[in-house]
Amino acid sequence: MGWVDRPQQVGLRRALVQIHLWMALGLGLYVIVISLSGSAVVFRRELHRWLVPSDYAEAALPATAQVLEWLVDLHDNLLGGPTGRMINGLGAALLLVVLLTGVVLWWPGRSRWRQALALAGPVRSLRFARQLHSFAGFWAFTLLLLWALTAVYFAFPEVFEWLIDYADADPEDEHRPGELLLYQAVRLHFGRFGGWPVRTLWVVLGLLPAALFITGFLTWWKQGRPRAQRFGA
Repeated sequence: MGWVDRPQQVGLRRALVQIHLWMALGLGLYVIVISLSGSAVVFRRELHRWLVPSDYAEAALPATAQVLEWLVDLHDNLLGGPTGRMINGLGAALLLVVLLTGVVLWWPGRSRWRQALALAGPVRSLRFARQLHSFAGFWAFTLLLLWALTAVYFAFPEVFEWLIDYADADPEDEHRPGELLLYQAVRLHFGRFGGWPVRTLWVVLGLLPAALFITGFLTWWKQGRPRAQRFGA
């Protein structure tokens, strides 16, 4: 019952803290680039229709449209073509580890879990910064997990296609279990539902990964790098 009641005293938790901490620090620049570029291109289709003339095939793209396409390539392929997309997928896979360890570390104990669902304390304190990181990470976990999983899919679709085929009891029919779920996950990744209100929300929520890295980094930095094992305690 140690993990349920007093997770801070469990040895495994300290190991997870180190995994979460150092992987997050190592992925920091990647997370910021993907987060900012993703938010910037949420309205790509609308901006493209507005910025690019109807005869764009016969004319050079406007500079603003070129910047937009550059951001799309940065977000999708890290400006590296197929190799960049593969690296992007590997980064997303590592981010999955950060997310999963983070949600495990969020658990404060049976007697304190309700308090962990809200923010409290002086807004300029180290404790508040740690609370903000934990609070935002918990409530955004499902969406962040979806984004990371679909990013892995974009880089390595063959793995997901194999899993869908493996789960198909009758490969001779046209029904593929999991295919609709994958399609909906991709729509959620891009915010392709609900019109401009959802797109606007996606622009804001897309900044969460960068915000989580910044709050986590500041917490680690302010409490002292030699005492990094206390991160998330």
